[in-house]
Amino acid sequence: MDHGNALLKVIEFLPEAALVVDPEGKVIVWNRAMEKMTGVPKEKILGKGEYAYAIPFYGKPLPMLIDLVRTSGSELSKCYDSTEWKGNILFAECWIENLFGCGNAYLRGAASALFDYEGNIIGTVETIRDVTDRKKLELLLVQREQDLEANAGQLRDTNIALKVLLKAREDDQKNFEKLIQANLKGMVLPYLDKLSKTRLDQRQRAYLDILESAFQEIFSPFLSTLKSKFQDLTPTEAHVANLIREGKTSKKIAEILDVAEKTIEIHRYNLRMKLGITNKKINLRTHLLSLE
Repeated sequence: MDHGNALLKVIEFLPEAALVVDPEGKVIVWNRAMEKMTGVPKEKILGKGEYAYAIPFYGKPLPMLIDLVRTSGSELSKCYDSTEWKGNILFAECWIENLFGCGNAYLRGAASALFDYEGNIIGTVETIRDVTDRKKLELLLVQREQDLEANAGQLRDTNIALKVLLKAREDDQKNFEKLIQANLKGMVLPYLDKLSKTRLDQRQRAYLDILESAFQEIFSPFLSTLKSKFQDLTPTEAHVANLIREGKTSKKIAEILDVAEKTIEIHRYNLRMKLGITNKKINLRTHLLSLE
């Protein structure tokens, strides 16, 4: 049995496009898948040499991957985007313009020497696969990654700009607060101090206490710290917390705010809950003092 011919017949029915050339470079196999890929029937190509098998791909006779295996020529490898040896098989990929007259295609080829079952070289075989869709997806993925990287860079720049703007806004706010405090200290507090030294009835004294307490809050860094750490506190709760921190009793706070003492006890409970010390043996004033 001619084992060489049997092997060539196997190649004839491979699902991948394949051609085989003999040691003289003449085509001895142009399988059915290759006919379908190129549109060239085997009757027009079998027995031809001088790179005739390249015409369906390049439009003219040129060396192909199969010839790089036959000649081991290094110059030919420059015609491909990539070449790689895996054992005795040479793989390569490249774009082919106007393949089959239908447009560009990206092909992956594999070529190696072909031996019969007795180890005799009977030619060289090359299989060719159309991997255009895969290559387009790869290129699309690369483009997406580049776009994401560019967008990430823009986002970083935007974040930096926002941080600069926020910092500038915070600085402006602090400067404005300092200006307000300076004006209050110079234009209001002296008169409150004089008023406190006059004869006041109980209600007038209570009103004065309210004003003094309000101004103390304005000048107190404690309230800024408290509001930044516990943003769900209401303005009234923050006010009560500051008065508790100053050592005022619920009764005194109720007088200052002109509310029932029971209302202050409710504020105390809400403060313990929002500060996370509910059901804990922690003094509320001591805890508020520790927040500075």
